[in-house]
Amino acid sequence: MSTPTPTPPPTPSAGGLPCAWWEKETEGLSETARKRREEIMDAAEAIIAELGIDELSLSKIEDRAGMSRGQLTYYFPTRESILLAVYDRMLRRMIRAIMAGDGPKLMTGHAWDCFRFALNDHLQPDGQLRGKELFTLLFTFLARINQRTDYRNKLSEMYHGWREHIAADISDSVPEPRPVKPKIAASMIQALLQGLDIQLMIDPEAFDRTEMFEACTQLLAPVFKQSPVA
Repeated sequence: MSTPTPTPPPTPSAGGLPCAWWEKETEGLSETARKRREEIMDAAEAIIAELGIDELSLSKIEDRAGMSRGQLTYYFPTRESILLAVYDRMLRRMIRAIMAGDGPKLMTGHAWDCFRFALNDHLQPDGQLRGKELFTLLFTFLARINQRTDYRNKLSEMYHGWREHIAADISDSVPEPRPVKPKIAASMIQALLQGLDIQLMIDPEAFDRTEMFEACTQLLAPVFKQSPVA
């Protein structure tokens, strides 16, 4: 497969928020096809949650979804294509829930508040449990990223979109001259949040969460031109 075309920077949608990849749905599908695909993904997601990703197979999905092999492979030709679709749907669902929540919103000139809110959310005791299945798929893709271009392309698309939206929010919120370029700041934030998630998944007692929140906000406050004690 060819290298994916870079996603263009986000542009504001009618509601004022960026028109993002997670807001787009697969086009050209009939209502029946959309319904069948959802049923297959529901079955796969249930198997992953109950038995683990290693137990996911086309035969188990057939049994859970009540479909024949021909029906299943008509919509998803391989187990890997189902994994990619499930990951995509989990990610969209999680982001939409965040966007619909009570916290500060992206692209409203409050990047510092968005960062603090996201950091606090990632440090909550249930934060890693909420994203457990998503992380399971992420690590599966990373383990085979050199062998499967489709896995690499999906992760590249996701991380690029995430960085672009953080960078655009920082550009909109932090006046020039900025101490750090928005894209560099976005990569730092991306690495920080995911790194903390991984540590806490491995060892929930790796660090004191309140102290970590305070330390991270102290360190990154200058990036947002905020007082460290704000």
